Amino acid sequence: QFSVHKCPLLPPTGCSEDEGRRLKRREKNRVAAQKSRKRQTQRADLLHETCELLEQRNRKLRREVDSLSEEQHLLTEVLRAHEPLCPIMHCSCTSSSLQPDDMAACSV
Repeated sequence: QFSVHKCPLLPPTGCSEDEGRRLKRREKNRVAAQKSRKRQTQRADLLHETCELLEQRNRKLRREVDSLSEEQHLLTEVLRAHEPLCPIMHCSCTSSSLQPDDMAACSV
């Protein structure tokens, strides 16, 4: 006769108050869950955007490293070609006694 889920001994207002509180709590929880999912999505979007920017920067830096490595290689070759012809490198005097005019004689 009496159901546990119904409130037979309490006046109907007591049941509706409990039901109202329960519904209010469920609605509040639903809103909180929505906000949580929205924040999680925003964090994921931000991480994705940050990742894209870092990958782009990484590609740019790798191109710069390649360019600088190529420049270093070319300058090393120029220096190797210059060394046998350089009068300063074959000079009997020490490098500390060289004057700027002496260095001007050494041209690439």
